[in-house]
Amino acid sequence: MKPDPSPTPANPPAAACENCGAPLYGKYCYACGQPRTGMVRHFSSILSDVADSVLNIDERVFKTLLPLYLRPGKLTLDYFAGKRARYVTPFRLVFFLAIIAFFALQVSLRIGMEHAPIVAGAANTTATAPATAKPDTHFTDNGIQINGKTVWDGRGHVLKVTWLPGVANDWLNNLVGNARANLHHFTSGNPEEMKAESRRLVAGMLAVAPTVLFVMLPVFALLLKFFYLFKHRLYMEHLIVAMHSHAFLMLSILVLLAITALRGALPASPWLTIPLTILLDATWAWMLAYLFVMQKRVYRQGWFMTTMKFTGIGCCYTVLLVFGTMIAALASLTDA
Repeated sequence: MKPDPSPTPANPPAAACENCGAPLYGKYCYACGQPRTGMVRHFSSILSDVADSVLNIDERVFKTLLPLYLRPGKLTLDYFAGKRARYVTPFRLVFFLAIIAFFALQVSLRIGMEHAPIVAGAANTTATAPATAKPDTHFTDNGIQINGKTVWDGRGHVLKVTWLPGVANDWLNNLVGNARANLHHFTSGNPEEMKAESRRLVAGMLAVAPTVLFVMLPVFALLLKFFYLFKHRLYMEHLIVAMHSHAFLMLSILVLLAITALRGALPASPWLTIPLTILLDATWAWMLAYLFVMQKRVYRQGWFMTTMKFTGIGCCYTVLLVFGTMIAALASLTDA
């Protein structure tokens, strides 16, 4: 009778960490933290890991974008409940949606300016008659004049802040000089210069728009903290609400741009333009309704208190947003 072969173990031994020898039960060693796989592997696998860690491009994108746009407060409430692994993280979500939205907005504005009737009329004017500039009485080559009085000329009448060092004052005067030159081109009356300057102004504003957005994120969270002071929520909770709200706004901008582009690409027909116009108006209305319903679901207050606080936060935030946009416009004027 043949002897029985040696029994095989029911559970094969786990792979060991090549660094410390501890058993491996996942992608990382529980003892020293070293990953199971290193850099010596197929390049496509490394690119997949980079895309996952930086962009979170996987199935979580589809699980995130639909509830972000269609279910107000769903992502925020799930995040507070601890259901975080199934969604893209709030910071990555708002960061990359902001980049995509502002890039799409800049491309759309550039295309719109190329085909605008006013621009076409200016081009025809320059083609038939020589471009003559109107006299500029405010931003001349000599400086900046208000009511015939020179307030800045870069030499005698300069901007000087007494408590700032000389280097800082020189930097401020350089910015004023750049703004004067840009405004001179903008108001000189030459159609080509005005066209180029308006493009550069819009491009400059859009270039600093992401900075304005991320400055406004913590400010919006502070507004939520103030208006819901007696809810005793942490500031980071309000910041999560702010990031999800702004991510929804960025996604809504992309939807608006897509509908506008589709309406411009289709032939002019009432059967096509009227439904798209209604859809465009409905998208704007959904933006307000979404933010209102999200605020009510997250903070769980009655309709009256939610309406009052939503109105107050909206007014304060609009004023701050206009102020931030003005700063962005001034910053774009100071570029050389």
